[in-house]
Amino acid sequence: MIFKGFLTGMFCAGTACIAQAQFTPDRPAWFDFPSRAIEASQAANIPSPVLLWQAGAPNAQGDSDEDKPAIYPYLPAKEKATGCGIIVVPGGAFTHRAMDQEGTTFGKWFADRGIAAFVLRYRIRPLYNRPDYLLDAQRSVQFVKAHAAEYGVSPERIGMIGFSAGADLTSFVAYETLAAKPDSADVVERQSSKIAFQVLAYGGQQPRGDVDLSQVPPAFLFCTVEDRSHAGGMLSLYRALFDARIPAEIHFFPNGEHGVGLAAGDRQIGEWPNLMVRWLQDGNFMTSRPRAAVSGHVLLDGKPLAHGSVTFVPIDAQPEGSVSPKTAFITNTNTATADFRLAQNVGPAVGKYKVEIRQVASVWVSNARDPTRGMSAADKAAYLRQPGWGVPTMDGTIRVFTKARPSDASDITVEIKPGINEFNFEIASK
Repeated sequence: MIFKGFLTGMFCAGTACIAQAQFTPDRPAWFDFPSRAIEASQAANIPSPVLLWQAGAPNAQGDSDEDKPAIYPYLPAKEKATGCGIIVVPGGAFTHRAMDQEGTTFGKWFADRGIAAFVLRYRIRPLYNRPDYLLDAQRSVQFVKAHAAEYGVSPERIGMIGFSAGADLTSFVAYETLAAKPDSADVVERQSSKIAFQVLAYGGQQPRGDVDLSQVPPAFLFCTVEDRSHAGGMLSLYRALFDARIPAEIHFFPNGEHGVGLAAGDRQIGEWPNLMVRWLQDGNFMTSRPRAAVSGHVLLDGKPLAHGSVTFVPIDAQPEGSVSPKTAFITNTNTATADFRLAQNVGPAVGKYKVEIRQVASVWVSNARDPTRGMSAADKAAYLRQPGWGVPTMDGTIRVFTKARPSDASDITVEIKPGINEFNFEIASK
């Protein structure tokens, strides 16, 4: 027997369970979805949608919500606000929108972390086509920029995150920017649709041949290997960004079906949103402070640090977490002078920092400084057999120095100013 309908309950007697079905023979179970969605939406604490066109969207074919592109603003508490904004574009194959798991869930998640989020309700097929939903996405960026002061965001730090088809749409926005029209009577059109960054979750489109990739914003990409139908395309997209020298970070996890969203509760895949936020911090998208260049060297007990790092940890960032720590590595690849350097485009934001110096080796000879170069095979063999060649010099404990001398009362602190900063640290271990 074939039942049309949906289960409304189940009762069990002994080991036998019998489902009670509500029969609706004349229509499929999903027929009542819109009315049930309205009921659930009215009961939820969801922000009111803000129309992107007050007088009606271009090419609007009706007067329903599906004809009215809008954003749902999720704004952080003022004490948490970083000034970063992000348009959230749910997926759904352009025939529907995953407004919960890829929309409002992320809107709240971002707001809780100081990022203003705007969940996009864009037009879908078969009511509309690509030119329409692309225009909706572009307009959402222009709209948030035009109302940046009202929403507490910086127009220069507004990006977009998309999921599946929403990631495709995010790619389109990254490739096709609407130029600002300063003289337009529409204040929204006075802003460009250029985004500062893009986050692509299990989706994204390859650039066409006429796309100038040098103008594409930095990208964060996430997918799973299990989602093979999307993973391959994202690998190719990453390669295109890599070849164009666009800053991009990619994370592939082994398991996980298409459409995992936040992957809440999964201790492996569920880390991807945290990695994304760290990427936003590291990219300086969560602070208005400009970056600066830093360089210098480290002496440990009067000798160049053999191998280690210098980490600058912010101590005056407001709100907390808006400025990322920055680490410069000391590898002594070519010269044993313990030099470190961070160029301005990857350097720390201006401000005050605590300094942490780490030692991971006390003796290190890089391949570039191999003392056996030029020796005969016999001399090289004799040299390598000398006692002490290649033996460990530390017990595996990374040594961390936060003071110039152990007896100092205060940690090492510096103030990084705009431009070029040089710091030379002399550390005594005893």
